Amino acid sequence: MYQKKNKAKNNKEIVYQNLNPFKAEEKKYKLYKDQITDFSELVDVTALSEEELNVNQIVKIGSTYRFPHPQGVYLVKEFLSFEDQIRIAQLCLNDYILPPYRTNLFIYDQQQKFEAETTHDDNKYHFNHKIRWTNVGQQYDWDNRKYPQQKAPVPDPIQEISQRANHLLKIQPQYTAEAVIINFYQDHDYMTGHLDDAELDQVSPIYSFSLGLSCVFLIGGPTKDEKPLALRLDSGDLLVMSGPSRKSYHGVPRVINNSFKHGQIYNPSPLIENRNEEYHVLNYLRSNRININTRQVY
Repeated sequence: MYQKKNKAKNNKEIVYQNLNPFKAEEKKYKLYKDQITDFSELVDVTALSEEELNVNQIVKIGSTYRFPHPQGVYLVKEFLSFEDQIRIAQLCLNDYILPPYRTNLFIYDQQQKFEAETTHDDNKYHFNHKIRWTNVGQQYDWDNRKYPQQKAPVPDPIQEISQRANHLLKIQPQYTAEAVIINFYQDHDYMTGHLDDAELDQVSPIYSFSLGLSCVFLIGGPTKDEKPLALRLDSGDLLVMSGPSRKSYHGVPRVINNSFKHGQIYNPSPLIENRNEEYHVLNYLRSNRININTRQVY
């Protein structure tokens, strides 16, 4: 357990004691009111010179970056084109939150209303922010941390980008996405460090696609006693956890506000039957983040 010391006299600085290295990095990057974050150690590969890449033993081939530790971490910048980002985000917002797929709202009464958490504005978008995740493919049992037999089909667009990722990196001969978790982040949200250890297949890679706002992504080792690597992930990026990193702690302590810089303009359009058009999707991505991660279960 960690202990929080008293605030400094300026009422801004918070100092923690007895933190493991992973938790310390989470606290370092987490958003706090009236506190400036030190991003000096955040790795933004696009800002590194060739010399800095060599010093840090980061191997760059085209738009793909391989990191020395944890082994098996790859980052492919702009893997998804802008058109792909809009198309897939539109499916996430409109279709992948509906049956037969299951969101976190399954724990509530189906008749329960969430007007206070729902944005419905022709000039913005339509989305219920009470939805934090949706599960596509094999349905994960979050309480018991296992995969029961229930499953829904993995949509072709997600299957296609997963197999395209595997073909690019050639990590294994074939790859079929069997379970997909889609996380929806507002600009103040975060995800604490965890392991993806419920799948029987702990060898095949996890492919993780970022849409919308950038984030700080931490990935460390098999325990939280290792200081994690802090990476900046931008919209369209592909992050891969393979090899030893497949069994490493990882998390998202920070979504970076005002970081989605695409300047594409779509004509305004009304929301019809609560379905987001390209105009609304772009507005959503300017203030939110979507993460799609695919894995093989068996």
